[in-house]
Amino acid sequence: MHPNSEMCSYFAYLARRSWKLCGISQAMSWTDSRREVLYHDETPRLRQVLKCRRQIFGFGLGTSVLLALVLLYQSINTDETARVRDRPISYGLPGHLAGVNLGGWLCLEDWFYSGDRGLHVSTVSEHGQGRCLPPAVSNTPWDSEGNLTFQLNQTRGYNFTVKAFSAHRHAFIGEEDLSAIASLGLQMVRLPLTWAAFADALMPLDQKIYGSHNPMTETTIDQAAFATIPRDWLAEFLVRCAKHGLRVLIDLHAFPGGSSQGTYNGVWPNWPAFWRNKTQIGDAELSQVGLWIIGAAVGWLEHLSDEAKEGLVGITLMNEPAHLNSQEQFAAEEDILRWLAEAAQVFRVSSLPKQGKKLYVQMIDTAFKNFTGTVVPWFFRTFSELERLSWVVADQHWYTAWSTDCDMRADESGSLNCDAPMETIRPKLYKCASSFAETFQNQFGMQMAVSEFSVGTSEDALFACRDRKVLMAFLQEQLSAWDAFGIQGFFWTWRMPFGKIFEPGWSLRWLAGLEETANLPCFQ
Repeated sequence: MHPNSEMCSYFAYLARRSWKLCGISQAMSWTDSRREVLYHDETPRLRQVLKCRRQIFGFGLGTSVLLALVLLYQSINTDETARVRDRPISYGLPGHLAGVNLGGWLCLEDWFYSGDRGLHVSTVSEHGQGRCLPPAVSNTPWDSEGNLTFQLNQTRGYNFTVKAFSAHRHAFIGEEDLSAIASLGLQMVRLPLTWAAFADALMPLDQKIYGSHNPMTETTIDQAAFATIPRDWLAEFLVRCAKHGLRVLIDLHAFPGGSSQGTYNGVWPNWPAFWRNKTQIGDAELSQVGLWIIGAAVGWLEHLSDEAKEGLVGITLMNEPAHLNSQEQFAAEEDILRWLAEAAQVFRVSSLPKQGKKLYVQMIDTAFKNFTGTVVPWFFRTFSELERLSWVVADQHWYTAWSTDCDMRADESGSLNCDAPMETIRPKLYKCASSFAETFQNQFGMQMAVSEFSVGTSEDALFACRDRKVLMAFLQEQLSAWDAFGIQGFFWTWRMPFGKIFEPGWSLRWLAGLEETANLPCFQ
């Protein structure tokens, strides 16, 4: 018998017992009892019957409501059980992870597409590790996005290059990814973009080059060798995220000329030119052009539809400003901070703060000789207490892959070995993460985010840890540290199926057991 049938039978049994307690037969109808009352209104017997009948009616009404609620709960629970059963098998994620990056999608990095040739998380030679851009490009060495675009345009032609980039963008992240991210309990995604999403902001340099395409609907290759990103498609992505209960942090990850050192800057292996050079087309400082791009990005966000704004959490105006400048001296520190303040002013005077959107101010210690003595005072001078309480989020990145005190390696050159006992690994890694988190809180306080972190234990991928249990423990200890100090954490990154050696430490989809084997290898 169905459980619901058993429950109904039980309630019917209770009702029959109640009738007998009232001293009347089950066959006696409500009409019969009322007729008897009308003719014998004063008899004690009938007054007792009426009183008992009211009690029975109350009991019946109460049990009916209870039965309906129980049946509704079982129905909902059954539907939810079916939904859970239909989901992909997942290893689950510990702690409170706020979001994940969609790296390598709309801002390319060579190591994501290194096939079986990848070695280092951060390319150390002049020759990049890129070997493909599925589904259209294979067996093609490349260094950075700008160089790949130029190379394809020269060798395969304009039409093929546009198709190759469009195919990649529509294939790498899809609806299944958004559903999977939401199913893991995440609330946000960080979306790294190149400046080419706002290439039309460069029209003052050359109207024909930067103003002849429709920036809302068209992908084109500009003379600076970047494939533009249609903004209507980006707005549609925000709407899709909102439908999955996700919000997007727009992250301007690369700027004209390169604003940081690394293959993600778009111009590697060329030297970062953003801070000290002029444009090659027209006559303007690249840093000024960067502010044009900020103005275009903020203006676009202001005028999004209400549906799209539901999927927007805020914006990062520049990722890792002048990364590695402290070693290579390609920018003056005061110029970096002045530019960040001017960019923040564009956001400040817009309508976005009043709309509840956030400005994530990304700051990286590798750009400054004395980060604490230089950047922290600047931050408090630039943003008021009210702004820091409402719409300003202090944002840093944290990785152990380049550390000498908190790394783990398969060989014996790290601070820990990958096969160390878990009771040794956990406290060591928590101490490392919590030490950083405490310093972060002491420096900036209020609203804080680590918009990039991973479980990559060494930048030398051959010697990084690969055991899922070890890596999940590392993730848990970092999240525990972020939770303890009130820090939002965004994992870097969601997926990298074409850089297999890096997946264990850098792909959240792989960690969760949701990644399939890439069916479009880099080498065909």
